[in-house]
Amino acid sequence: MDSTTSRIDELRGLMVLIGNAVDILEHDISQRKVASQEQPSDADLRSSVCTVEAACAQLCSLVARPGDVLANKFLAFYEPACLQVVLSNKIPDILQEYPSGAHISELEKRTGISEGKLCRILRFLAAKHVFQEVGANTFANNHLSRELVSSNPLSSLGLCITNEMFKAGSSLGDVLNDPERRASTSPLDTAFSKYFGMKTLFDYYAVSSSEQNQLAFHFDKGMIGWGSVMEIDSLIPGIPWNTLPKGTSVCDVGGGVGNICINLAKHYPTWKFVLQDLPKPMDNAEKKIWPERCPEAIVENKIEFIPLDFLKGSPKEGCDIYYLKNILHSWSDEDCIKIIGNVRRAMGPSSRLFVHEFVVRPGYRIPKEEARFVQAPEPLLPNFGEGRIRQYSMDINMMVLFNSAERTLDDFIQLGQSAGLKFVKLWETGELGIVEFVQQHH
Repeated sequence: MDSTTSRIDELRGLMVLIGNAVDILEHDISQRKVASQEQPSDADLRSSVCTVEAACAQLCSLVARPGDVLANKFLAFYEPACLQVVLSNKIPDILQEYPSGAHISELEKRTGISEGKLCRILRFLAAKHVFQEVGANTFANNHLSRELVSSNPLSSLGLCITNEMFKAGSSLGDVLNDPERRASTSPLDTAFSKYFGMKTLFDYYAVSSSEQNQLAFHFDKGMIGWGSVMEIDSLIPGIPWNTLPKGTSVCDVGGGVGNICINLAKHYPTWKFVLQDLPKPMDNAEKKIWPERCPEAIVENKIEFIPLDFLKGSPKEGCDIYYLKNILHSWSDEDCIKIIGNVRRAMGPSSRLFVHEFVVRPGYRIPKEEARFVQAPEPLLPNFGEGRIRQYSMDINMMVLFNSAERTLDDFIQLGQSAGLKFVKLWETGELGIVEFVQQHH
């Protein structure tokens, strides 16, 4: 088959996938009584959205001239640069006051940024489908920019990524081209530490100043926004929770204020929960979050709050399920083995460990009978490419911030074995996965 025929086949194959996915989405939209911007929730709809994202990106890379595609990639950094301007000046909040659109002169009055420059920034973002240009030098919010009002945690997430993470990322090449740093796994030899001259991200936020306090606030609030993007605080799909017996005990290790446990407690009121993290989030959880959101668990003694440094000590012994959500990706392999080993020492003979993180998929196709996860249909990249790009973006982000990584399934299995645990199963749970372990003698 010559390359022209192959490209045409790929083109047609992508169009079929897009058409089939749109049929599913169209059927879902027509079934809704009230129009909504919310994302589809069941597996078929999620898969359809993922397929459309992947196929459209692959289609563009296939039909556009290579130079055009590459030039767009080189220039892509201007999008976060412009988003940082509109977020830090609360442009979405201002535009909420003008449903039909605000003239750029009004935005200049409110922000102090010259109307000529601000107009160009908004026009650029509108061309990227964030905001809409509704008339001469007049802009309004659209369904994306409305999500960026300052009360929405996504706004804080955007400020965090487009400011300190964006700046740190610009030093990645410098660090990887430095013979003294390129092979280091130390959190002190990162692109972040190179750019900011600080030890780590958390050292940076710990500096006592009004500016740093504001940045730390946006980071904490932004993590709530990231949780909503990943839906990691919802009742995790794909796990057969309802098959677990009454009185099941769950220990959330490094669980912050315990959002997952709150959701589980509301669905399974007979279960018992142990929440363990550093003293500050534990204090916040016990005195504020749980009394407001799940007081019945406190009244019925179904929740314990126990401070823990998971690098230095083990969680409460003998729970049925130990749960680590988005913990290991911030740490080196050596520290991950310590963390998992500390959990193993607390586990009973029938305890299970759930590690809930991105599970990075390979970009090459594996024979179906050997694959341990769902692969995208051809001609898509088997890992869904742009449809699952966040896991690869976060992998680079972890390298930039901590010299750590998002991991493959084999990486997780190796970590578990090194800490004395046996791999059981990978549970598919949307964008993230849950890697299950038990004691090796189990």
